[in-house]
Amino acid sequence: MAERDLKASEIADATGITRPVMSRYMANKSGISAENLIKLSQYLNVSPDWLLNGSDAPESIKMSKDVSVDKNETIAVQRELIERLKKEVKEWEDWKASSKDRHAKGKAKADLAIAKNKNTLRINTTRKRKK
Repeated sequence: MAERDLKASEIADATGITRPVMSRYMANKSGISAENLIKLSQYLNVSPDWLLNGSDAPESIKMSKDVSVDKNETIAVQRELIERLKKEVKEWEDWKASSKDRHAKGKAKADLAIAKNKNTLRINTTRKRKK
């Protein structure tokens, strides 16, 4: 843009891209949408590849393919992590649902033990042993 004496605000106005969005593009704080990439490339009369990579050479195309492979690998890893998390959440939910049953069974056992030993417990705890 500096080579052509163009200001970002002028390009933004001419292409219909808002100035804040253009500012984020210029500061590399935001990725460019396909629609805006085409608008900019048409306005500047350059290829989208040139805007993205600074060159129309095959090396830049090769680099783009490498980046997409990395994206695919990232997506695959994310899918694996999501599946692992889903499995762990299901296991936790199953455990949580069964904990009520475990609690009820444990309480029933404790109540039964208390009922069987009620008299013994009372005698042992309330009466002193004779010598």
